[in-house]
Amino acid sequence: MEKLLRRKIDTYLEAWKNNPERKPLIVKGARQIGKTRSIEAFAAQNYKHVIEINFVEQKKYREIFDDSFEVDTILKNISLLNPAFEFEPKETIFFFDELQACPNCATSLKFFKLDGRFDVICSGSLMDIHYKEIELNSVGYKEDYEMHSMDFEEFLWAEGYDEHFIADLYQSMIDLKPLSQLQMDILFSLFRDYVTIGGMPEVSIHI
Repeated sequence: MEKLLRRKIDTYLEAWKNNPERKPLIVKGARQIGKTRSIEAFAAQNYKHVIEINFVEQKKYREIFDDSFEVDTILKNISLLNPAFEFEPKETIFFFDELQACPNCATSLKFFKLDGRFDVICSGSLMDIHYKEIELNSVGYKEDYEMHSMDFEEFLWAEGYDEHFIADLYQSMIDLKPLSQLQMDILFSLFRDYVTIGGMPEVSIHI
């Protein structure tokens, strides 16, 4: 069974969902750091319907914005490609993955915000040359979150260490209190594993 990885973006997404004035969200970051996994888990836990579209793997969906950026037109075009999707206002989230492959999607964020019936999260790589175009297309109608690879604290969470363990470590550092030999041995071993996997969550899941 795969580990359910806790990430620091989880808290951000919860706060975003609870903000009545929330805008469409763009999660930026390098590849293979867990953006898609974290967003999928959040969406599944908080919405009745999840419309997930990957613009790299599902290239035909790049055409859903060709006719108009109005939300109703986008919904009709999505339904043509997949009639099984359900669009229930306030209970549906759109997750547009690999946003950099479809800059037109960024333009639609203004219309989703003004429409107000659906939440939208996009994710994309910071490395792609189209990102400046995405920024220009969506300015004022979206918010951004930059996600990074797993830090050591997130790695400790993945290994089953709770808040109390981590808080004790922080307090020891604040108090300049030496750690026990057992604590040092365990932490050195954990940090060696963390450095080895390079903060990549997919590796951490399987170690």
